[in-house]
Amino acid sequence: MLSFGNIVILHPAAIGDAMLATPVAAALKLNYPGAKITYWSHPVLRQLLLGLNPHVDEFIDFSRDQGFFQMVKQIESMKPDLFVDLSNSSKLKFLPWFTRVPIVRYHKQRTDSVPTMHAVDNFLATVKHLCPEMPDPLFPSIFPEALAKEVLEKINSDGNFSAHPLIALVPGVGKHRPHRAWIQDGWIYLIRNLLERKQFRLLLIGGEDDAELCESINKDAGNVCVNVAGQLTLSETAAVLRRCIFAISGDTGPAHLAVAVGTPVIGLYGATYPQRSGPFGYSVMTIDQSKACRCHGAKFCQVARPDGPGECMHRIMLPEVIEKVDMALGIESDNVIRD
Repeated sequence: MLSFGNIVILHPAAIGDAMLATPVAAALKLNYPGAKITYWSHPVLRQLLLGLNPHVDEFIDFSRDQGFFQMVKQIESMKPDLFVDLSNSSKLKFLPWFTRVPIVRYHKQRTDSVPTMHAVDNFLATVKHLCPEMPDPLFPSIFPEALAKEVLEKINSDGNFSAHPLIALVPGVGKHRPHRAWIQDGWIYLIRNLLERKQFRLLLIGGEDDAELCESINKDAGNVCVNVAGQLTLSETAAVLRRCIFAISGDTGPAHLAVAVGTPVIGLYGATYPQRSGPFGYSVMTIDQSKACRCHGAKFCQVARPDGPGECMHRIMLPEVIEKVDMALGIESDNVIRD
């Protein structure tokens, strides 16, 4: 049996991929409980991956400006007995030639591979040969409970959060891949439908890039939501998502953050394959229009407006979203649907 005492994980990733990969640290800590696990990633992820993740012991800020040989020197200075490269960087494939540190590398599955492997399983495959045991369940992997009360008090202006179930709505998908979003009118009619059915509190969640969109949706829906888009840190967003009974989201970071904290997700997918990047464990709650998409792998829709939702996302109808809502409401709060 191999033994590792100092493990470094390199993963300078976007929030979604970072959350999808969190079971890797959990698997390594399960199999090597005495090991020190250091995460090397973007500074914005520090609080999530160190402060709210019990499997990570140290965090090192990653700099985009760092050159290849500077990285080699830094790796050697860390003196790991195992280096786990989850970056999928073509540049770093040459690392084994320049350092004596034992390295295992993540190999991202091709989009058109059959059968399709979920990204979570793809990341875990990197260390599977080193980890006879796997965490069960894989999620939650981020634990923000201690923050939740403080954050809810911060945004709870009328004191009704404790009286009504919270639902998170994530209309935006950032500015880089707008074709992954659902149509704005769809969100407006969904909000109206939810409020007609039951006394929910609806939270609009997103980053700074999504703040204007969420403000517009909330205004057109009658300002009935609590809009916190662009107002919370990632750790605060995790805490809020943990208190929600479920989230509704396209393929974007908060969807995977919700899964990481243990909150069910209704996924709205078309421009990406949910089998690969859907909310892990919630395929039965995901709406999949990917077969109607002609732009897989593209940053913009080639058959609709380049700055808006893709043609495939226009095919998602309100009744099918409501059907998934009914399914989510039928889940007891402590239960999780698994594939």
